[in-house]
Amino acid sequence: MIVAQRKVIEEVKKMVERHSKILIAGCGTCVAVCMAGGEREVSILASMLRMAFKLDSGKKVEIGEITTERQCDREFIVPFDKKMREYDVVISTACGIGVQFWQIFSEIYRWFPG
Repeated sequence: MIVAQRKVIEEVKKMVERHSKILIAGCGTCVAVCMAGGEREVSILASMLRMAFKLDSGKKVEIGEITTERQCDREFIVPFDKKMREYDVVISTACGIGVQFWQIFSEIYRWFPG
């Protein structure tokens, strides 16, 4: 059984604060059921990061959002390759398996667990 928990916004912000183009990648299965990393949670995290950057430093950031059916399966992530190349960093809200899969599959991206 997979259990997921969201990180606090301060921790996520600190991981990506040097970047101005951030993509949040959600996973639509296990972590969506846990209410920690599905499409809804990606949208919430994106809004929280936008507010945090604006309130804390006034820094303008571009935050994109995507959600795939499963991040632990190459078949579902390959279609997002082009979009991910447009960003400096990707925050994955998938479970540990999904985050690790991305790091192995795609060494060109800078990944952080969200």
